[in-house]
Amino acid sequence: MLRSRLGFSLIELVVVMLMIAVVVTISLPSALRPSPANQVDSAARALTRDLEQLRMRAIAAKRHVRVSFDRSGNFYTAFMDITPARLVSFSGSSEEVRASGLLTRGSNGGVPGVPLARGVVFGVGDASSGPRGASASDAITLEGGQVEFDSRGLVTPPGSGGVVYLTHEDDPGTVAAVTISGASAFRTWRYRAGRWIR
Repeated sequence: MLRSRLGFSLIELVVVMLMIAVVVTISLPSALRPSPANQVDSAARALTRDLEQLRMRAIAAKRHVRVSFDRSGNFYTAFMDITPARLVSFSGSSEEVRASGLLTRGSNGGVPGVPLARGVVFGVGDASSGPRGASASDAITLEGGQVEFDSRGLVTPPGSGGVVYLTHEDDPGTVAAVTISGASAFRTWRYRAGRWIR
């Protein structure tokens, strides 16, 4: 007498499910890891948002705000002129940064600020020139590696500005830039296939 076999046994189903679980476990971490391009783009957009918020903070407090970039530490921080007479005096000390209470999402050596995401660094990567013909000779083309907003939210000294370039240490072809105009306008750019796009 022949018995026809329709369906699967419990053991067969368990083996197949275990094989699927192993494949998912192996492939999931790499699928969830953001690409270098996404990391760099995200860091550039975050920097642009931070600059816009700091400019607004300078206007609201009617005080000067300075943003300082630490290229070697892949870190940026901000502080406000907290002198009672508003003397526009900055010491740049960690105490002044803490007292200002700006950009406190992380720290570098005890100084509050924003560390760049893992793998993202200040750098021009493979870009030979910047957006709209800007210089790409240095990762941070701002005078003194910093930008300052006056109590009206304008970049000071008047007309100054520059570019901050970000790249990924694993993929120098992935570059983003944040342009800061003398009129306090910020733009985020991506470098793709030899061209800058917004």
